[in-house]
Amino acid sequence: MKFYRYIIREYAVHDIDGELTSPTFPNPTVELYEYDLIKETPKGYWIGDKRFPELIRKWVSKTSKKRYAYPTTKEALINFIMRNEKRVKILEYQTLSCKMALGIAKQMKEKLNKKIS
Repeated sequence: MKFYRYIIREYAVHDIDGELTSPTFPNPTVELYEYDLIKETPKGYWIGDKRFPELIRKWVSKTSKKRYAYPTTKEALINFIMRNEKRVKILEYQTLSCKMALGIAKQMKEKLNKKIS
């Protein structure tokens, strides 16, 4: 039995000199990871890589709505979409909060500059 999880992966790019560097523009890829069933328990599964079962190991519940990996690629893709929609909402909120705090800080700086003048 296999389990699946989609992830976002970004790879370095080669610059003009042939050196690896961070991309100047995002270049995400969506990759599917496969996990092997290591052991089944009454409540869930231990999954990982059969080649290295002691190194890469995760427990996945049989009944939980949110799981680390899923038994079908369709469920894994639905979970990937939900995870990333939530991530975008969190990041948008944090970006808005940072912009508002920057505005407040700039107003405070202007007031300080006026007091010094």
